[in-house]
Amino acid sequence: MRPTCPPRRTSPPPRALALLGALTLLAAAALPGRAAAAPLHVVTTVEGLAALAREVGGDRVQVESLSRGVQDPHFVDANPILAVKLRGADLLVDVGLELEIGWLPPLVNQSRNAAIQPGGPRRFTAASVVPVLDVPTGPVDRSVGDLHPGGNPHFLTDPTRALLVAKAIAAKLTELDPAGAAVYAARTADFSRRLEADLARWRAELKPFAGEKLLDHHRTLTYFFDWTGLVSAGELEPRPGTPPTPAHLAAMVTLARREGVKAILCENYYDTRSDELVARLSGAKQVTLPGDVGGDPAARSYLAYMDLVVQRVVGALK
Repeated sequence: MRPTCPPRRTSPPPRALALLGALTLLAAAALPGRAAAAPLHVVTTVEGLAALAREVGGDRVQVESLSRGVQDPHFVDANPILAVKLRGADLLVDVGLELEIGWLPPLVNQSRNAAIQPGGPRRFTAASVVPVLDVPTGPVDRSVGDLHPGGNPHFLTDPTRALLVAKAIAAKLTELDPAGAAVYAARTADFSRRLEADLARWRAELKPFAGEKLLDHHRTLTYFFDWTGLVSAGELEPRPGTPPTPAHLAAMVTLARREGVKAILCENYYDTRSDELVARLSGAKQVTLPGDVGGDPAARSYLAYMDLVVQRVVGALK
């Protein structure tokens, strides 16, 4: 009998090799933790910063905020789940000026992410790139309320300052992800173009009301007044973070009548009952504003948020 020969090995046909290669690439792309394909994980302290990061980062970033747009950013529950989010952050973007002083430091410490500590290579503080207003000139202690020693941290109500922040976030993303430099540059230019167009429209809508005096609940609208030409006649809080007393509210009613105040502005994370009382007794309109991006169903992006704020203020002044 002739010995049985083993079957001869043959190479797979070219089409099979091509198919095998394609399947291998697809499988590799699906593997978790593949750094080359994974977007940068950006964590921000507030939704406004998250919105700006999404604008300039696009698909190259995955962004989440530690607070929601309906929350007072001074007071966020330092939940351990937030520390877990920070543990995997490629970049932490905070407002600064001690806005988050009551809750962010312990979360950063618990995260064990050394790169996002203050001054770390993956930490960016937005206040570092904007001209700051309301910087106290005297001593700062509890007697003057919750005053921020470094100045007013609510600068995202000014689109010109928000653009400075967006450009700085793009520069930080480029530093961390040089391969995405062209994407970040193009998206920043596009966002800048759209913001400048909206800014021109908002200024035109607000121009007839330049010099109009308004009341606000907390000192959150300093930057809004700065770019709109509107004027703050005072706040319903006698000192920042201090609930209004009946005597102070009575003084605000007198002030509103004397100064011809047409509107009292209040973010939707504050109790509006005192604002409504002063409005009713003075004849002014009580206007509730979204506190941040996501603070209203119509405020899904930064530009939509600012548009809603402007339209509500203009509507109250007409």
